[in-house]
Amino acid sequence: MSAPDATESSDESSLTVAREWLWFGLALAIAHLIVLALIVGLLQVDVVLGVAVAVTLSVAAGIAITAFALWWQ
Repeated sequence: MSAPDATESSDESSLTVAREWLWFGLALAIAHLIVLALIVGLLQVDVVLGVAVAVTLSVAAGIAITAFALWWQ
């Protein structure tokens, strides 16, 4: 009878992990919205500066997200 307990614990654990990834995704979406607003504002001021910031932030965010996802795994 210990098998159902192990399965139930596993289900709770996977639900917790899924919930953590959900919050991570929501945080990424909010951060993306803020960065998008920043880039749109910069593009209205100076196109070259806006593109430079967009490329730099895009590469940095991609590396950071990949490193975080691999570390959290």
